[in-house]
Amino acid sequence: MKYLVLLLLACGMTKAQAFSENFNGGVLPAGWTVNNPDTAENWAVGAANGFASFPSGAAYFDDDNAGPSSDNSNARLVSPVINLAGVTSPKLSFKYANQIYDLNSTLKVEAFNGTSWVQVFTTSGTSGTWTIDFNTLSYMLVTYDTAANIDLTPYVNANFQLRFVYDDLGDYSYGVVVDDVTIAPGITLAASDVSVENKLEIYPNPVKDNFYIKSDIKSNAKISVVDMSGKIVKTFTGKSQSYNLSDLPKGNYMILIDNEKETIRKKIIKQ
Repeated sequence: MKYLVLLLLACGMTKAQAFSENFNGGVLPAGWTVNNPDTAENWAVGAANGFASFPSGAAYFDDDNAGPSSDNSNARLVSPVINLAGVTSPKLSFKYANQIYDLNSTLKVEAFNGTSWVQVFTTSGTSGTWTIDFNTLSYMLVTYDTAANIDLTPYVNANFQLRFVYDDLGDYSYGVVVDDVTIAPGITLAASDVSVENKLEIYPNPVKDNFYIKSDIKSNAKISVVDMSGKIVKTFTGKSQSYNLSDLPKGNYMILIDNEKETIRKKIIKQ
């Protein structure tokens, strides 16, 4: 089934990921840059630092390491140049977590539109799920929060870049983490899919928690939910009264139904 999905994605959807970075190399990836006008402390890459450890390699800013007398209001992690010219409806997704001390330090994400930087995302305060490692007396990041399917269409250009900007608000805080940055084009069904698609109705669409299938499908039909990067994020088997997506982030998905001799595809929006 996994290989069937990959084949379907290759044949029935336009383009694969336009950009992807998981920071698993242990060092700042090629093309990425950092700058901080306030202190010598800067963004780094790894699975652990002075204040926390992470599930895998990640980019982080260790505000705790900068010291109690330092302010870091504009610490930037800047992506390589990403040529988005010709990419249809690109969507940005990434994972993030922030651990505060007192004030609600912030993470902003900005996009370069060819002439200037435009803010496309912001969050403040604690994010992600953290626990304490009592052996090291440091934090451990258990789960990230996710920003999904941020529309980059207004900013498409050949010299596109992203930058992640940390601001501790003048507080001696802990730090922020970013991981699994992807930009994926919007999905377009191939013309040959249209007649097959019309055999089935998924409702409601957009869906908040549960969707329903108005069609006769086999008891052993495989139902896969695929995100914009082509990753299977949820699976079901056979006919059911409803299918629950309440645990998925908001965004666009493709439902693939492997119904014996045919595979039916349907785009949905998760609210």
